[in-house]
Amino acid sequence: MKKIALTLSVLGLVSAASVAQAMNVPLTSTTDLTGSQVKALVQDKGAIVLATGPGLYDRYVANGSFCGPHEETQRAYVVTKDSNHSLIGYTCVVENDEN
Repeated sequence: MKKIALTLSVLGLVSAASVAQAMNVPLTSTTDLTGSQVKALVQDKGAIVLATGPGLYDRYVANGSFCGPHEETQRAYVVTKDSNHSLIGYTCVVENDEN
């Protein structure tokens, strides 16, 4: 079940980035904005795909309500214009049931 949830999460992320590329819409890069600007963007949109470097991107969320039922939040730190380690929100990761 975890593999299915992980696969669906990855497919969703790839689909979002592919649609943006197909529509010729550039992804917003975290390195072009300050940490507070990126954090505000994530909070405003709720969930957004951001570029974090050349050919690198990820989906960031404001809180767990934007994650799937078998996912939990993990703090997301990225490189921004003014910091090499800026907390901007969260990413959704598959729950770890192996305790």
